[in-house]
Amino acid sequence: MSIENENKKPSYHVLFNLISELGISADMIFFPEKLHADKKTELLIQLLYMCDEKELKVVTATIKALLDNKKY
Repeated sequence: MSIENENKKPSYHVLFNLISELGISADMIFFPEKLHADKKTELLIQLLYMCDEKELKVVTATIKALLDNKKY
């Protein structure tokens, strides 16, 4: 309860575990003022954190293909 009531600061180990378990970016804790105003971008980032290595390769290839076909 001390952490929740701002009476105690968590150790880095506890903080790391919280960030990992919540599946959020550390920036959300350390730099809340820099949170993405665009909720769609934030959702994509959260989804990427949930991907395994194989899925990240598929996502990366897909995005690259989309951008390669983009007309400027």
